[in-house]
Amino acid sequence: MEAEILDDVITYLGDEVAEKDVSVLFILIQRAIRKVCAKRYPFGYTDTEKETAVERYRDTIFAAAVYYWAKQGADGESSHSENGISRAYEKEDDIYFDVVPMAKIF
Repeated sequence: MEAEILDDVITYLGDEVAEKDVSVLFILIQRAIRKVCAKRYPFGYTDTEKETAVERYRDTIFAAAVYYWAKQGADGESSHSENGISRAYEKEDDIYFDVVPMAKIF
């Protein structure tokens, strides 16, 4: 599933992505998967639960990877202005709004 998401991100970003960037994109996708799983399963998760979360929140992972790619070099910034161009970034947590935490009853 990660490979499919990677292919989609590469296609979406188009000419922005060089061959040397593929490993960076894979890292960004893995980061997004960890964030989704940590929110979905706050008390830990199994490999099966991870696979389920990746399938269910595939679009969220895609959006997060694109967000991380676009924000490279601007980590920690919420907005940026330079030479008359202003740019504002959405909060990272807003990307994960649709990830519903799973709770277990003991």
